[in-house]
Amino acid sequence: MDFTCSFSYSYNYRKTRRLFHHELSEKEQYCSDCHEKLKEIGSWPARKELVFIPAQLKRLDHIQHAYKCEHCSLNSETDKITKAPVPKAALAHSYGSSSIIAHTIYQKYELKVPAYRQENDWQKLGLPIHRQDLINWHMKVTDYYFKPVYSLLKEILLTQAVLHADETSYRVLESDTQKTYYWTFLSGKQEKKPITFYHHDPHRSSQVATDFLGNYSGYLHCDMWQAYKQLPEATLVGCWAHVRRKFKEAVPPTTKGKSLSKQGVHYCNQMFTLEKSWENLSNEERHQKRQEKLKPLFDEFFKWCRTNQPLVLPGSKLGRAIAYALN
Repeated sequence: MDFTCSFSYSYNYRKTRRLFHHELSEKEQYCSDCHEKLKEIGSWPARKELVFIPAQLKRLDHIQHAYKCEHCSLNSETDKITKAPVPKAALAHSYGSSSIIAHTIYQKYELKVPAYRQENDWQKLGLPIHRQDLINWHMKVTDYYFKPVYSLLKEILLTQAVLHADETSYRVLESDTQKTYYWTFLSGKQEKKPITFYHHDPHRSSQVATDFLGNYSGYLHCDMWQAYKQLPEATLVGCWAHVRRKFKEAVPPTTKGKSLSKQGVHYCNQMFTLEKSWENLSNEERHQKRQEKLKPLFDEFFKWCRTNQPLVLPGSKLGRAIAYALN
């Protein structure tokens, strides 16, 4: 049977939906027995399906029109020319539009697709582009568009009363240093407009911390790495997650009963449990609870550390965990 199709557009929760109406052709709208005209009695959804539309490239040629005032030109030594405005390109002298550049950034940093694989995909779509072009795009838009936002976020971040800081190493191909570091600086939990700031540097030295934080005078929550101790104005606040991790790593894998390492972890777990139960309290209420319940637990924990420190080897994992907590 020969069907004709017609479709209409409608929007459903921001997604474009196409309605395909399957109808009998004009010739087939007659009864096969008595040959009388058929009457439509209703319609219903027969099925629903999703259709994938592959990406495609379109070339847009921006033609600028110029206009001349003949009256002014007759009364002047030079012609008066007016040109129609043309939208500014994302990058001058480049075929890369904002949509293509944004998509390559999304592929690389969100989907983790490296430049050489993107190069192959774009060439299959008909765009003769090379990986170096992609890298140049990313570097230029970073300088032109992202750097001012980056600087503004840093400026706002350094005005906040509480900051968290940490750094982690990773390998970079074709790098002059064996390790490269990402330094992370972020707002305190109570901040209404929190910022997470990533700072890339090939080194982990104190110079990085002092260059970035400068004369920051608020509370800096960190792992007490010596680089932060060089800050002249900041008040350092030790990170208990790092303390707990040290004791957790010191627990022997074959230990089934009690051990000093497990006792250290248990102390930290008690502290974390208390903090978890207070997370919805105001700052004033949380401070009062800490003085009442958390401070006595701290005193007991540090007394336990000082008592057991002479009983363990300083170079052992447990020895280093106790020394880390006391320091």
